[in-house]
Amino acid sequence: MDFYEVVKMRRSFRVYKPDMPEKEKIERILEAARLGPTWANGQPCSYIVVQEPENVKAIWEAVGQMQKFAEAPMFIVGVVSEKASGTNSNGEKYYGVDFGICFEHLILAATAEGLATCWIGWFNEKKVKEALTIPDKYRVMGLTPLGYSVKSKGEITDRKPLEKIVHYEKF
Repeated sequence: MDFYEVVKMRRSFRVYKPDMPEKEKIERILEAARLGPTWANGQPCSYIVVQEPENVKAIWEAVGQMQKFAEAPMFIVGVVSEKASGTNSNGEKYYGVDFGICFEHLILAATAEGLATCWIGWFNEKKVKEALTIPDKYRVMGLTPLGYSVKSKGEITDRKPLEKIVHYEKF
């Protein structure tokens, strides 16, 4: 798939087949995330590949969204070290931007591999950290199930047209 096709096909999936993605695909996806540019090349992001059934269940329970993602064969949990990132000129910490760039690389790479994802931001961070023994110095910023979708979805069509969101020179 070329890049623009990947962007058009990237969707959030909530129902998965139980089939585990191939190791080679997972490694290519993680490599894409690793290559994401970060503040001063601080590389503050780390990823936990969760495939053991008891750990997958613990993450699913930490998400707590009823039956969504119940059959997902695995999750990738993204964490970030706040101290390994910077602060912008307005005094705002930049670790969330670093994480967002790298995790979107991961999500788009999964789409290019024909895999389904759903960037989950609604979860119990304390439960995730306990289940995966994540040190206190890290923040869990997002996670995604990874697998094959039960349903296919077409291109994204429900977005505002460019003329509603793009301004030239001034707002």
